Amino acid sequence: MNKIFWLQPGRIAGRTGPDTDPWDLGALRAAGVGAVLSVNEGLACVPEDFARHDLQYRCVPLAANAPPEPGDHGVCVDALPRAHAFVTAQLAQQRAVLVHCTLGRDRTGLYLAYYLLRETGVTPHRAIELVRRVRPNALAAAGWDNFAREVLAQFALQPTSSP
Repeated sequence: MNKIFWLQPGRIAGRTGPDTDPWDLGALRAAGVGAVLSVNEGLACVPEDFARHDLQYRCVPLAANAPPEPGDHGVCVDALPRAHAFVTAQLAQQRAVLVHCTLGRDRTGLYLAYYLLRETGVTPHRAIELVRRVRPNALAAAGWDNFAREVLAQFALQPTSSP
């Protein structure tokens, strides 16, 4: 499917949002996606449209400022575990998850790095490196590289969750 980048093929992927590049939900479903997580404000996402295509949907916004502003760290520290609960529940139901924000770079990259940190126990540095292998421009907005490292460090010493 055009514009999708798989972090773990058949399990979890990222993409630009439908507000940037319009989506064909039927094609997403046919490509094996079973759930969608918006980490922006869910722009151009209509929950009823997802339901009509048998796609589970959740919106858990992360901070969008570039460079990050005071308070953004707390927003992300609060939201990432909630987003992760949705993703792990979907994966447990054998539904591949597509994560998106507007450009599929910064907020999407932060969640995908968090996913790797929690599920595989890699360091924040390694998680970001692995995300950038599939999305080279991830975490490229002004201040987001350091911001992501600081947010992920908050979780690095916590035990990993079970899928």
